[in-house]
Amino acid sequence: MILACKQCDKLINVGHIGQQQRAICPYCRAQLLSCRNNQQQWISAFSISSLLFLFSSLYPSFISFSQHGLKQEISLWDAFLLLGSNYNSVLASVFIFTILIMPLLVCTMVLITQSGIWTKLNPHNARKISKLLSYITPLNLADIFLVAVLVSAFKLMAYAELTLGLGFWSYVLFVFCFIELLTLIDENELWQRQQAQFEPKPLMCGHSAKSQSLKQCHVCRQLTSEQHCPRCYAKTYFRNPQANARAMAWMMTALVLMVPANFLPIMNTINLGQNTFATIFSGIVILWQDESYPIAIIIFAASICIPVLKALALFYLIKETKKCTNPKRASILYRWLEFMGKWSMIDVFVVIILVSLVQLGGILSVEPHIGIAFFAIMVLCQLMAVHSFDPRILWDKFNNHE
Repeated sequence: MILACKQCDKLINVGHIGQQQRAICPYCRAQLLSCRNNQQQWISAFSISSLLFLFSSLYPSFISFSQHGLKQEISLWDAFLLLGSNYNSVLASVFIFTILIMPLLVCTMVLITQSGIWTKLNPHNARKISKLLSYITPLNLADIFLVAVLVSAFKLMAYAELTLGLGFWSYVLFVFCFIELLTLIDENELWQRQQAQFEPKPLMCGHSAKSQSLKQCHVCRQLTSEQHCPRCYAKTYFRNPQANARAMAWMMTALVLMVPANFLPIMNTINLGQNTFATIFSGIVILWQDESYPIAIIIFAASICIPVLKALALFYLIKETKKCTNPKRASILYRWLEFMGKWSMIDVFVVIILVSLVQLGGILSVEPHIGIAFFAIMVLCQLMAVHSFDPRILWDKFNNHE
């Protein structure tokens, strides 16, 4: 089987991939394919397990907080309702989508692809499922939320007694199963079972698909010279339309939002009737003064350093598309952007957890403020900026000298 690498556009003859093996592009080192023992059975098992553990984490106690004889207990479902009814609707929407709706959609669609229904679907419906799956899987924030819970626990342990409930441990198991599920999903394998790939002849491996007037379908990875994919009927392009302009627009929007996100209060702590407003930076300073150095460093890196570095890195990649002298290094930088993009959401989830948990009336309560909504939208804009960029453009000048 011949595939075009999604990051450098080189045609690679993958051949037969054995069990427990991966196919890596020899030019840019991106992963092309992976294969594991009984992969379909494992995917189904992890999908069902993820659903079971997710549902079992919604209603039991997730975490409890007690101070001076007063106790507050919260479940994930209570947190959804509290945010949606009393506080910021933007935060509530982000929280509900990333923690509940997205995993449910992914697990449901994956189970469809592993059942007999998948091979009987017409290509139009299969395309819709595959396209939606490819769009929402990068938005997996379950592991980020789990880290945020641990960060919040460390912050609160100095002031009160915390107890992790059954809902928390169910969620831990869900995260492990769900992340393993995402690593097993192979869109090429899904489409091979739905409809075998057509291979246009002749193909010259080691050369780019574009140099042979071939386009790779962004949905099913079919190679074609037609305007529409012969396998899933999606419209095909040599490169994502206006990729640089879209990436630049999303990132510039994120930079504008970065100002209110960092300088407006993200939360208000009410302690014995006194209001204390905190920005991201002031929260880091307080953690450092309290000698919570590891947590302060994590929040500083995730909330301030990573957003700035992501913006600088993407602007560098856009500049490199004009004349990239080292596309392999640029591709590695792009993969780093893809991996690091979502970690800035830690601060958003920390505020959500504190708001949901610390509600002891006038003695001690936490309320979200507008800054955290700006921050959440800023992170999502950066994710969209990275997703809009087409890394194959980095290789075009290099491939033209083939």
